[in-house]
Amino acid sequence: MKNIYPAVFEKEDGGYVVFFPDLDGCVTEGDTIEDAYRYAKEVLALHLDGLENTPAPSRIEGLIQNENNLVMLVEADTQDNIVYFRQNEFPQFFDNALKNKGYTKYQVAQILGVDKAYIGRIAKGSRSPSVDMAKRIATLLEIDWRIFYANATIAAM
Repeated sequence: MKNIYPAVFEKEDGGYVVFFPDLDGCVTEGDTIEDAYRYAKEVLALHLDGLENTPAPSRIEGLIQNENNLVMLVEADTQDNIVYFRQNEFPQFFDNALKNKGYTKYQVAQILGVDKAYIGRIAKGSRSPSVDMAKRIATLLEIDWRIFYANATIAAM
């Protein structure tokens, strides 16, 4: 069954905030409309996965669109691309992501404007970044930002 819900993309300074009127607490954000849409698909899938009863989506015609927001239908990410790893495999996955993009931990820290030791702890799996930082790292390395929070799930984008 496809899970498609209307979402409101509100333009704010530096990006977009996305919320689903039918799903309390289902909110995300992105720097660009493309990022916001991709994150909306992910957060919708995660939110629906946590519900016992999935509410019926409302009609998109009932939502008001104006110059500060955009209303779109969003389909939950099917997560067909998820690959399962054991926790001890995360450091190798992170190192491979760095190599694939041609970055060192130091370069990632410089690009993101954070301490190298902070990136080192994240790379070892001993520290979880904030959601914003996870999304920034994931965008840079072209990986799924959720890898930083799921014990066993790592998804390559």
